[in-house]
Amino acid sequence: MNKLFFIAEIGVNHNGDLNLAKEMIDAAAQSGASAVKFQSLKANKLVAETEFKTEISGFGLDGVKTVGDFWKKVSIDDEFHFQVKDYCDKVGVEFFSTPFDLESVDLLEELGVNKYKISSGDLTHFPLLKKVAQTEKEIILSTGGSYLAEISESYNFLKSISKAKVSLLHCVSLYPTKSEFVNLEAIDILKKKFDAEIGFSDHTLGIHLPLAAIAKGATIIEKHFTLDKNMPGPDQAISTNPAELADLVRLGNEVFEAVKFKEKIISEDEIAMRPLMRRSIVAAKDLEIGTKLSMDDLDFKRPGSGISPKKLDEVLGKTLIEKIEKDHQIKLD
Repeated sequence: MNKLFFIAEIGVNHNGDLNLAKEMIDAAAQSGASAVKFQSLKANKLVAETEFKTEISGFGLDGVKTVGDFWKKVSIDDEFHFQVKDYCDKVGVEFFSTPFDLESVDLLEELGVNKYKISSGDLTHFPLLKKVAQTEKEIILSTGGSYLAEISESYNFLKSISKAKVSLLHCVSLYPTKSEFVNLEAIDILKKKFDAEIGFSDHTLGIHLPLAAIAKGATIIEKHFTLDKNMPGPDQAISTNPAELADLVRLGNEVFEAVKFKEKIISEDEIAMRPLMRRSIVAAKDLEIGTKLSMDDLDFKRPGSGISPKKLDEVLGKTLIEKIEKDHQIKLD
């Protein structure tokens, strides 16, 4: 990976409104997102209808009083998919999605997506994993709420079916995630355990912890995205707005540049600074020919174009064959 991949997770923040979705696509693209991601779901394919009547707060959404109301509100039909895909193509930002059922995989294939996202909750949904893997498209698998053994099982299952690239996202399935639970060390653990690109699907508030994840080696950053954190919906408050996403992209790329080298190096520009900041052995006072040099005769001053102070022992006790004025460099010849 020679650059970062920033995913603006629109998810269900469009609240079922196509025009709002298009506004979000525009804003995400302008903020520098590499891709926008939706969630391809149908209420009756995601949640058992026995749960539909369970009452919920409604998240400020009109007409939403139950679980069924909410999932029906944010379900998107085929036409919605075609419209947002076409709009992403027009804007010039990649579109892809998280399928939550087998039929949605077929739809996304019809749309011609380049990759798939598997949600943390579906890490063990092997029928869905198999269907996605058989497309031979790139897969990005979130790992929230999963033990390492479960991640290994699902990763190996995908790799046994498909030769396509499988990437893993460290994720904590808490909304929002407190810093004490973020556990960015898991990025290193995943990097060592799997021959895969590792990223971070973030549910924290702010952008500082995704930046820290980049410093730890994450190269895919997924962050929920909204136009306004005060809009109705369950994920708006934990999402980045356009200004924050732009900052995340800009600063993230700076952090990525700062950690790209895997060894201690000195650039040509820094090498040019060495004589300016290092020191040379110089005369502490005017010295006459024949002076046998002692510590009282010497000082150590910039620039470092003469004899290095580390060679002091090679100078002490030597006899001058020329007169040296104060602050002039001592020369071995």
